[in-house]
Amino acid sequence: MSNILLLDKMQQVIKSYDSDEFIECVQTKEITTNASELMNDTLSVSLPFDETIKDASYIAVNDTKEQEFSLYRILTAKDEDNLLSFEAINFAVDELDNFIIKDIRPKNRSFSYVINQLLSDSGCDWVLGICEPIKTVSSTFYYTSMREALKALQELGAEFTFSIEITGNKITKKIIHCYNQIGKITNKRFEYGEEVLKIVHQQDRTNIVTALIGRGKGEEVGDGYGRRLEFSDVEWRKSNGKPLDKPKGQNWIEYPEMTKEYGIPSNGKMLPRKTVVVFDDVEDASELLQKTYDQLAYYCRPLVQFSTEILGSDSIGNTVSIHRGDRNYHYQTRVFKVVTDHVNGRVQASLGDNLSGNSLNRQLSQVQSNISNLDSNKMTWYDSTEIGKYQDDIMRGAGANGGSIYMVNGIEAGVSQSRETYEQVFMDGPKIQDSQYFMIQNNVGISFKQCKKGQWTTIQDVHNGKSTTAWTLDGTFNAAFISAGILAGVLIQGAVVKSIGNNSFFQSVLSHGAFSIEQYKETNNVDYTKPDWQKDVHGGKVGEFIGTYDGNTRKANGSALINYPGYILSINQDNGKGSSTPVFQIPSNSTFDNPMYKLFGKGTIYDDLEIKGNLTANSLKVTGRLETKELYVNGVKIDTNGGGNSGGGDTGWNGQYPPEVTSDRDKRYWQIWAMAIGAGFSKQAAAALLGNAQGESDANPTADESNGAPGFGYGVWQWTDSSGASPGRVYMINLMTRAGVTDNPDTITAQFKLLMWHAQNGQWIAKSSYPYSWTQFMTLTNINTATQAFVANFERPLNGHPERSTWAQEWYNKFVNLKIPSGGGGYIAPISSPITVTSEMGWRTSPITGAQEFHNAMDLVNGNPTTPILASGDGQVVQAGSNYYDWYGNYTVIKHADGLYTGYAHQSRIDVSVGQNVKKGQQIGLMGATGPVTGPHLHFQFMDQYWPSSSAHFKNPRDYINF
Repeated sequence: MSNILLLDKMQQVIKSYDSDEFIECVQTKEITTNASELMNDTLSVSLPFDETIKDASYIAVNDTKEQEFSLYRILTAKDEDNLLSFEAINFAVDELDNFIIKDIRPKNRSFSYVINQLLSDSGCDWVLGICEPIKTVSSTFYYTSMREALKALQELGAEFTFSIEITGNKITKKIIHCYNQIGKITNKRFEYGEEVLKIVHQQDRTNIVTALIGRGKGEEVGDGYGRRLEFSDVEWRKSNGKPLDKPKGQNWIEYPEMTKEYGIPSNGKMLPRKTVVVFDDVEDASELLQKTYDQLAYYCRPLVQFSTEILGSDSIGNTVSIHRGDRNYHYQTRVFKVVTDHVNGRVQASLGDNLSGNSLNRQLSQVQSNISNLDSNKMTWYDSTEIGKYQDDIMRGAGANGGSIYMVNGIEAGVSQSRETYEQVFMDGPKIQDSQYFMIQNNVGISFKQCKKGQWTTIQDVHNGKSTTAWTLDGTFNAAFISAGILAGVLIQGAVVKSIGNNSFFQSVLSHGAFSIEQYKETNNVDYTKPDWQKDVHGGKVGEFIGTYDGNTRKANGSALINYPGYILSINQDNGKGSSTPVFQIPSNSTFDNPMYKLFGKGTIYDDLEIKGNLTANSLKVTGRLETKELYVNGVKIDTNGGGNSGGGDTGWNGQYPPEVTSDRDKRYWQIWAMAIGAGFSKQAAAALLGNAQGESDANPTADESNGAPGFGYGVWQWTDSSGASPGRVYMINLMTRAGVTDNPDTITAQFKLLMWHAQNGQWIAKSSYPYSWTQFMTLTNINTATQAFVANFERPLNGHPERSTWAQEWYNKFVNLKIPSGGGGYIAPISSPITVTSEMGWRTSPITGAQEFHNAMDLVNGNPTTPILASGDGQVVQAGSNYYDWYGNYTVIKHADGLYTGYAHQSRIDVSVGQNVKKGQQIGLMGATGPVTGPHLHFQFMDQYWPSSSAHFKNPRDYINF
């Protein structure tokens, strides 16, 4: 489901919709055939007539997890039969055409530098976002528009997208993103008969050439230029990693396979189809050969386009693979057009070369033409395996992390001239340069290689890299690759540790579940007919241990496991003089029902400690404050006050500031903001607190408003008089005592707890002008209303304070986009490893109903259908039971200090209750299959609302946890 906004001519939001409220909402994005044109991006919508939007000028669409929108300018509006219809085009191209660059002449400058210089000179309010190209630009931009400038940069090898950010009801940022190529190489595979409903294959064989003569810059002679640069003296060899063979003395480069297929027939042979390309700005022969090859790679084969109708989608510009086995279509290709129907979730994609325009546009240059005028930027480039006869499925997805598999032939590996498969390479990234771990299968066996990411860029780099064979074809396994697991029936023999003379050795023994080091004798005089023949070979048992063993001193260098009488297990320390003292022991009377252990010596615990049973101690020393180092005994929290928290509950602030908050004043207000968000305030209501706090603390920083009557806050947020002389201060401390607030009264924590208590115990009186209860105030989403409601209902001054609404808005703008830092080191996975994601977040076919649905979470399993469910982060339980939503079954929701919520559905058992504070990693229940499910799993979700009003408020768990 997408979020769609209608805006007026001043680009102010009029109304917000979800896409399912529209009758039609079709978005079309198309990468143009010609590199000198920006992306085509249009929108067509219709919806029931609404007077408030009939004069709208813009439409904003957000169908991603990011906060950026695509904005469209309405070109035509139609009102017919109680129906409103709009046709719109991406507003960026139109708007940027009206900002003029006067005179910018960069010389060997980066793309980011040039774009920022152009934006500044034109005076427009756009900013540069992502900028990938690392090439340099040397050009002249003289009295030209920003649109034309971007088109010129696009011809140099870049692609652009445009987006906006909306805060409140207005556009706060307009962003230009610059990419080497829109999209990415994905592991998405479109298979005919599965995701692909149909494949329409179209081929264009216009102007195929199989050889090119490249010519560079000419020599300056008199009034013009003479002889041009050629690459005759440059040699290319495929054996050296070059894509083609080009001998010295030859001034042209040829694709022999293409000549054989598409050349000119002559006397039983095929001659190459040649032409000339000119690069006026190239002055190096090697560079000229590379540029000529780049052109040949595009013009030597037919253009191919696939039109498909698919289930699901892939992003514009992405490189995917498409397959139809019965027609032998196997391509790695690019998505150049995506048509998305946001109402029903259907997507149509066009893959391959964009043939929608006149195919004759692909004209080769004549001898004197400039190559930059060609339609040859390869905006729609793809690697065709149909003509080149490369392997089927050259890159295929191999895991949720984007790994891939490469089928390597002898030519690519550099070992032969055969196209038959030589080896298979598995890698952890979508391509070689993005990978660092590789597994290779060939006729030697299975081996493993690794490098620094980006160190290897070609398949020959991988082939030639140092490797270690793990498993040979004859079945020999290298035990160095065993890192974990269960070993059964293992015999360890002949592992000599150290010789100590007298033909006596030590060896490791794993026998009947025990691991030990034993002494044995080297002898040939053994009578194996004797029942106790082992005595002739083995000496005494040295003892069990974990670590290394010194045969001279008979001392374990590690943790010695000694089998003392009366103990099941004893971990000891050796003093080097033949005696040892225990560190940890399990007595022999320890049983499954009554487990016991002993610890010796001083110890330190660096994290929270929860004791379920009774605690008896001669002395208890706590380093640090018990307010922050919590101890639980029989479920009761012990602290310096001798009891649990009181007076307002959890403040919601974890003591962390965002990096943008630096001044003491801002830190003071950030504490209020974070506490309010943590206590359940809307961001607008939290801002209202800040506006009123500023009115009291900054404008009149006293705790006594007049005549002994306390002000807002009886001085909240403004406590400056610590002498006790202020009547307001005395009054405040009395109130805190009444409320049970035991924190230092001069802290914002104490004052916020008092505010939360006092507002609900007589201070808040709803007025007719602002008829909101305290709990309703906390949820208000209009800043002015919330600010003035607080003034009227809580402070009730003689005169109004309209200026506080302005201050509240300023604080809102400063803090709304800052993320509340996590005080617990981020979020963790809610179940133990090994975790399998059985269904990602996003659109899918429902396994229950078979219909298309938006899956608002990730489904997780780990092989244990009743595995414990863990809290992903510190927080407070706000939902625990089956009364939230029937489809979730037993469902728990935890609210976290950063304003996010995590949800845990389908549990077989819930171990927490509403209002309970939980710690990250604490067990909150068991996995199960309650609610409509196909089997036990955890439906795990992130939300920015307790009851999300639309799918836009669900967050992808992968943004917070690395699964």
